[in-house]
Amino acid sequence: MHVKKTMLGVLAAGTVALTLTAGGGIATAKDNAHRQDGPAAPRQTIGSEARAAHRAVKSNAVGTYVVIHSLYSRTSGQCLDVDINAHGVNGNKVQVWACNGSAQQRWIAWNDYSVESVKYPGMCLDADTNGQGANGTKVQLWRCNASTQQKWYTRANDLAIYNWRFNNNNNTVLDRDNNVPGNGAKVQLWAKNYQSQQWWRVTAQ
Repeated sequence: MHVKKTMLGVLAAGTVALTLTAGGGIATAKDNAHRQDGPAAPRQTIGSEARAAHRAVKSNAVGTYVVIHSLYSRTSGQCLDVDINAHGVNGNKVQVWACNGSAQQRWIAWNDYSVESVKYPGMCLDADTNGQGANGTKVQLWRCNASTQQKWYTRANDLAIYNWRFNNNNNTVLDRDNNVPGNGAKVQLWAKNYQSQQWWRVTAQ
């Protein structure tokens, strides 16, 4: 697949929680990776350290093919997943599901901070503006439009993923609903609480 944007903010190799190693391997988290970094920590695109073999290119943008793993302690082995029952329409549910290598669990993290579905090209990870970034704001698929609600980033020594528009000064993050421990738990925005339902690991695919 020949495309053109850049992947979600994976951090620098060996220094950050959501990082790919220089050789393109799986990122590993430091012991303090879940702690909030200082206010000056830069925003980083997910997957920025992935090797060329995992890169996607289109027009003037570069991206990395990634899988986003949930690190929720109660249910291991789940990944960020697109509900295929909605067939990729605007508002399509994004959830966590047992990692299975399917296209609905693969994403392109572009260097413009957008995250595009591989299963449904042209559809991006999006924070529903109707929720205004409050707890429970829906995270969904929506036609890619370069808006700030479709831009996502990570920070050094931090396992959280942040939305550019609704980050609340880096205190609102991507969260999996812990009311549903198994497959199908929705993904949403929630106030940062340093709990494992808000921890993620991004790997190049």
